[in-house]
Amino acid sequence: MGFGQTDKILHFSAGFGISGITYELTKKDKNAVLYSIAAGTIAGIAKETYDINRTGFDNKDLAYTIIGSITINILRDAITKAKTHRKPKRFHSKMYE
Repeated sequence: MGFGQTDKILHFSAGFGISGITYELTKKDKNAVLYSIAAGTIAGIAKETYDINRTGFDNKDLAYTIIGSITINILRDAITKAKTHRKPKRFHSKMYE
């Protein structure tokens, strides 16, 4: 795996992590998902702006950061829905019959 691929994984992971933390900090607010994705996006824009004079602004790096931000929210939503749709386990003990 070359540095380019590793770099994209790092950008994805950064967006994923920043958005995950932001959601946890704001989850009581109805706009938590929006704040979460915005935080990841802003972090990506800030990083690429910082890189302008070093390696240049890389739209693909920004895209991977935003995709990481969106992915954590999709996964969290799917897991939350799966947990709420599960039937509770019923434990049956003959001891109390």
